[in-house]
Amino acid sequence: MNHDHAFETFLDPPREFGLIPFWFWNDDLDEDELIRQLRAFHDAGFGGVMPSARIGLSRRVGYLTDEYFRLMRRVVEEAAALDMKVILYDEGTYPSGSACGAVVAENPDYASRALRLYEHDLEGPHVGFWRPNTGRALLDRHIGTVLGHISAAGTIDPGSVRLLTPHAHTIFKIDVPAGSWKVMSVWDTASGGVIRGAYPDQEDGHATAPASGDILNPEAVGCFIRLTHDRYYEELADHFGTTIIAMFTDEPSVTGRGASRRGGRIKPYTPGLPEWLEAKWGENPRTWLPALWVDYGEGTDRFRQRYADAIQDRLSEVFYAAQSEWCEKHGIALTGHPADSNDLTSLRQFQMPGQDMVWRYVEPDRPTAVEGAHSIAAKAATSGARLSNRRRILTEVCGAYGWRLTLDEVKWLFDWHLVRGNNLINPHAVFYSIRDRRAWESEPDLALHNIWWPYFGLIANYARRLCWLLTDGEHVCDVAILGNGNDLPWQAARQLYQRQIDFLYLDDRAVADSTVGDGRMRVGSQQYRVVIIDGELQLSTEAGEKLDAFTASGGTVIHYDEEMSLPAKIGHTITSDIVLSPPNPDLRFIHYRKAGLEFYLLVNEGEHRIKGELDLALSGHAEQWDPLTGEKREVSGESADEGMTIELELERRGSLIIAIDPSATFGCAPAERTNLEAQAIVETDWTVRAPDGSVVFEGIGDWSRQEGWELFSGTLSYCAELVVPKTGEAWLDLGIVGDIAEIILDESPIGTRMWSPYRLRLGVLEAGPHDLEVRVTNSMANAYEGMQLPSGLMGPVTLQVRKSRQ
Repeated sequence: MNHDHAFETFLDPPREFGLIPFWFWNDDLDEDELIRQLRAFHDAGFGGVMPSARIGLSRRVGYLTDEYFRLMRRVVEEAAALDMKVILYDEGTYPSGSACGAVVAENPDYASRALRLYEHDLEGPHVGFWRPNTGRALLDRHIGTVLGHISAAGTIDPGSVRLLTPHAHTIFKIDVPAGSWKVMSVWDTASGGVIRGAYPDQEDGHATAPASGDILNPEAVGCFIRLTHDRYYEELADHFGTTIIAMFTDEPSVTGRGASRRGGRIKPYTPGLPEWLEAKWGENPRTWLPALWVDYGEGTDRFRQRYADAIQDRLSEVFYAAQSEWCEKHGIALTGHPADSNDLTSLRQFQMPGQDMVWRYVEPDRPTAVEGAHSIAAKAATSGARLSNRRRILTEVCGAYGWRLTLDEVKWLFDWHLVRGNNLINPHAVFYSIRDRRAWESEPDLALHNIWWPYFGLIANYARRLCWLLTDGEHVCDVAILGNGNDLPWQAARQLYQRQIDFLYLDDRAVADSTVGDGRMRVGSQQYRVVIIDGELQLSTEAGEKLDAFTASGGTVIHYDEEMSLPAKIGHTITSDIVLSPPNPDLRFIHYRKAGLEFYLLVNEGEHRIKGELDLALSGHAEQWDPLTGEKREVSGESADEGMTIELELERRGSLIIAIDPSATFGCAPAERTNLEAQAIVETDWTVRAPDGSVVFEGIGDWSRQEGWELFSGTLSYCAELVVPKTGEAWLDLGIVGDIAEIILDESPIGTRMWSPYRLRLGVLEAGPHDLEVRVTNSMANAYEGMQLPSGLMGPVTLQVRKSRQ
């Protein structure tokens, strides 16, 4: 594929690469309104929808009822006619595994379970009996009771621990010599967990919230799949594998929501788990189970991690695998995400791996972008896909960021995921209704009920282009970070991000299953020359042997510690793909090879302009593509010894693509030198008008500080006469704007700016007066949160005109 053909496809990619948002079905649904909304999403360039029964759904419609499926079939048929895709959602509402309480309603034994500990301290010598006071729950079951000596350090001596045999009525005889002792009794109990249901009275703090299912229990999971997945297939089988492409499972919780209300000391469990653990570990786990709560000394942390890993293994084996097999059998993909942002291992079961980003887990200009467990989410999803050669990587994004979420932040969040390799954007969410308190249920609505909706298509089209670019090719990446697959580390990753060294994650199994040779470790679709071990890992024998073989073949293994300069260590082995001079920690990139072309997606993740020289480790005919505007031009730069050096300038929120054809002759455009007049403040009278044309006030300024307009969320027009001093190319800078500015000059639209800098080219203008209108749309937070965020055109407004070109 040559540049021209690739660029034409890039400008208008197939619809399948468009956004596929959660669509909250959260009211008394009307068929005509559903179709109207679906068509509006189509017109905005969306690739599809994911209908999701959500709190607020009416009892008339119901969840998984005949009426529910009648409406679902109507929507799927309309989506098929519009060439849109549908992802089904497996729950009402979340976490998955309950069928909105129907699983437990069918069989109370399928409710989620947990372990609870009862303790008794005593001083020896002592001979007597003890019965743990476990309360009156009829379904609680004794798992094991042990006796242990308390050491001088206050911990249990594991060598002293012995399992006690119960007498009738779970009474234990205690016979100990002098010293301090602890009796510890572990019981299987109801977790008390629930899910958020679909109806208004089923919020998880409500008495009628649906009980969570035991998703570690194969029989309970089988019931869940029969009630949900099988029913969807029964109703919609003719659309599976065509219009319906996936089933979404949502952050399953083994104990359910709110389980900690029972004292906060429960641990995940399912009947039969001790026997399963014994078969897995080759030893009876009962003597060590109390160590989940009580300090057993040096081995405590290792046991707790071992137990947590085993629970994740069980979840994958019982819940994820059952869904994955069902989806594969029925011609669709399993998608969605696990409960933890740094979970990689579970993603092997997903044909379309994903992760989520909600509750402002990461934000612009905050350390969370590269620090903490949530900073791992996007890379975890991409890494999961690379392990198993999966084509699409879903990212749930923007959920519960609040009505103060702006398109500025949406752009940043989309970029944050895209540049880490995610290629299916799943916005959370578009609302059927924001009636009454529905407006504050995981807000904001990202679509029809938001005042920014007329502009959202610009970002939707931007994401569609980049998702196409990052699909059906090869991710060029030489570096891997090896960590605990259930708890991936972020410390080493931060250094790599800030020095533009791309990487992917591996877990123990990935290394154990890899092939090595010629200084490379081949895993899934990738091959690595450097493997960084981050954290204290208990590697399997197979993984350790593979690492040794990798090193022997010429590969590099680095054991990370906080004091080292990781980029310098890596630099001894491989040449950096890109090098920015002067360095800037806010530049992110991904190198993707597709159809014979080399693509570099570059993103400014910071709050200030990035400017410098960018060295690329390859050469050829190079172009610069703007994924937001669809413009392209030759890059400015020159040939270098081992590649090329280009001039890079990325404004705040900037992103661009460097597209290189390595088979073509090197060529870069000379640097463009623009001689502009100094910025001149636009001295003019401004009139601010409401949508009906009436004058609101005179002069530029913040309308949220104008009496009567403090809580207004919408659009006002700032109108003025712009006098251009001489004929030439002109640039207008609006200064401070809250939030979106659409510029109309002489009644012709010029462009829209949705974030700072609010600067745009007006084109070649004749000297003299011109009619200028700046339509400003602010934030919904003013009307829905009373936040009085700055709104309107605040300036200063300045004009520049090109005098000459050298």
